Amino acid sequence: MLVTSVCMEPADGVEEYWIGAMRCQGCFEYILGIVLWHPYNGVQYETHYPLGKPDDDVAKEIPEHIQPDFQEALRCLFVDAYNATAEMCRRAIEASCLDLGAPKKDVLEDMIDWLADKRIITPLLQQAAHKVRLGGNRGAHPPVDGAAVPAIPKPKGAPIEKIEKDHALAIVDFTRHFFEHVYVIPKQLDKYDFSKPKAAKKP
Repeated sequence: MLVTSVCMEPADGVEEYWIGAMRCQGCFEYILGIVLWHPYNGVQYETHYPLGKPDDDVAKEIPEHIQPDFQEALRCLFVDAYNATAEMCRRAIEASCLDLGAPKKDVLEDMIDWLADKRIITPLLQQAAHKVRLGGNRGAHPPVDGAAVPAIPKPKGAPIEKIEKDHALAIVDFTRHFFEHVYVIPKQLDKYDFSKPKAAKKP
């Protein structure tokens, strides 16, 4: 429902933008609605604000000091900031490596490999962590020569030079899978005991 008077601004030709505050009758929250009015075609929806909020919920089993980095990565993904998404996922993985006991190294690569050597993470998780590490590095640094990346299709399997949406989505998935295996599943396993109760000892 419209709850304010309508502000009218000229568009192209005889068209006008009609702008007004509205209230949802379901949740009773407010939006700013914008329509395009034409004397012959009537009104046409343009957009409304706010446009929505990112879903930055993460598993509660992830340590509290690591959650904010991954949540920030999800918010960056929501606004199409793909380089930032990759960087924040890399940061979250590095924080996790330290949390899992890896000694602080100059490069994240050594920390990931240390966890794998100690069998704290599996070889598959080691690969996932390295994908996130490399993606984060790619997002953080421009091309070596500083030139713009040409829009030329790359053959399948060629190194990625620019973080696009599908790359950012993959990096988020790799990060989520890593956390799922090192934090979520272990805590869920501890929570449920389906073993047969032991018989009470006879006096």
